[in-house]
Amino acid sequence: MCGIAGVFLKKPDKRIINKISRMEKILSHRGPDSSGSFTDKCIKLIHTRLSIVDLKGGNQPIQNDEFVLIANGEIYNDLEIRKKIKKYSYKSKSDSESIIAVYSEFGISGFEKLRGMYAFALYDKKKKILILSRDIFGIKPLYFSLLEDGIIFSSEISALKNINFSKLNICNKKLSETLQLQYSSGKHTIYNGIQRLRPGELIVLENGRIKKSLINVLFKENKNLKSINDEYIHEAILDSVSNHLRSDVPYCLFFSGGIDSILIMYFMHILNLKKKNTAYKISIDGQSENEKGPMNQITKDFNIDFNEIFFSKKDFWDLLPFAAKNIDEPVADYAIIPTFKLASEASKNFKVALTGEGGDELFGGYGRYRSKMRLLKRKYYKGAFEDLKLFRNSEWDFELKKFKDKYNNLTRLQRFQAFDFENWLPNDLLVKLDRCLMTFGMEGRTPLIDKELFEKFFYINDKEKINKGFGKYFIRKFLSKRIKNYNSFSKKEGFTIPIAEWISEKANILEQLLPKVQILNEFIKREDIIIMCRNVKYNKKFARPLWNIIFFSIWYCMNEKNPKKDGNFFEIISEYS
Repeated sequence: MCGIAGVFLKKPDKRIINKISRMEKILSHRGPDSSGSFTDKCIKLIHTRLSIVDLKGGNQPIQNDEFVLIANGEIYNDLEIRKKIKKYSYKSKSDSESIIAVYSEFGISGFEKLRGMYAFALYDKKKKILILSRDIFGIKPLYFSLLEDGIIFSSEISALKNINFSKLNICNKKLSETLQLQYSSGKHTIYNGIQRLRPGELIVLENGRIKKSLINVLFKENKNLKSINDEYIHEAILDSVSNHLRSDVPYCLFFSGGIDSILIMYFMHILNLKKKNTAYKISIDGQSENEKGPMNQITKDFNIDFNEIFFSKKDFWDLLPFAAKNIDEPVADYAIIPTFKLASEASKNFKVALTGEGGDELFGGYGRYRSKMRLLKRKYYKGAFEDLKLFRNSEWDFELKKFKDKYNNLTRLQRFQAFDFENWLPNDLLVKLDRCLMTFGMEGRTPLIDKELFEKFFYINDKEKINKGFGKYFIRKFLSKRIKNYNSFSKKEGFTIPIAEWISEKANILEQLLPKVQILNEFIKREDIIIMCRNVKYNKKFARPLWNIIFFSIWYCMNEKNPKKDGNFFEIISEYS
């Protein structure tokens, strides 16, 4: 896990090359162990390294006479690739080097053979082309800006912003979309002039310009629906978890108490019967204590060193500015705040954490899947303000509207899942995971977001996923037979914050501060913000849009106003409202 950045120009320009060198320091939190670079007349590549595999010999860039590579991520089938591709002369034991191996053997089509999470830049010296690519799920980020004389790219928006080749303005349509969705979709970010590589996208650059753009599509064909049994489930998930445990440093589990983290815990135990695994869990003020007894017994049975981290209302408002600053792009997922605290504690002892992201999307776990099992309609992706009719700008840049006519070969449930795999997962959940952990120099691994696992479970019958009023039905049945003292059919709380309650308690002060945040007034009338603040005490439907306003306000202050003083949410907003 690392940070990557670089520039590729039409013609040599030492001024730009020197400016790009500053990105190394900006990305150092992503790779605190070492750094390296490659420079030629028209190109500079920068890598900051978090050492996970091949601790001594895996420094980057990895280069030979033909290629130079900088990569962020993990290639889980590296060992298998090395066995199959023997013509290539390997220089290290780094899993990233298999990226060069598949390219040298098969060209750009070889990247489809990679199993893992990655964003990389590969320079072909002979062809004088630069290839940028991102994994098919979008687990690892990559952003770029087109210059007059070339292209610059980076793992984080913050590094591109700080180079300051030109003034970056916030895109009103993307801001409007973010306020509605809590994230932005598609290739364009909230900043005019900064784009993101989409999941599975590959661009080929020649002479500082994009020559070719390809997308490796996740949903390729209409597959026969599969029926499954416990042996099928066991083998498939065991294989993925086993691959995600490949590491030369210790790892831990981020444990939410939900189905997905219990599932991973179960297989970690099977794979490490004689080893004590470590788990970290956030306990949030106001959550039920009902499952504490059974959880304590389960962690004892599984030989888990269980660490409970407490998260309070005070933590929520105190850590909100820090979270808004370090999330890099405005993703108003309130789970980022406890996740930042969890990562800050776990990073004191571990460099790698396994997490349960992707389980809801793959196994059919979201409540919205159960409640909307009918033909895909616009309601499925309704904006936060649509019911309230308070939003000024109806022309928000909603690329998701196009989704209704996509994937007619999928079942109704699969279309809901496909929507989330293409949008919600890469643009919200995986941004959250990447920034929360990488801020503290940690790698997040997602065994339930895996190419081979996807092929084995996405196309199974809908009734295996949702049945008798339960999502993840086949996983719940599987766990109920294997884990004592665990009710897999009970309601799970996970990282749920009582957001409506905590906002309601501060409604009076929010009513004084939020209407004065100038950028909000371009989209929402001041009196409408006041209405929301007053009514959230009595009606929870106001909590979601009000939270999106709260988060964007503090994100804007922290990233555009750059306050010099530290403080909680109310202290920072007071200074700029």
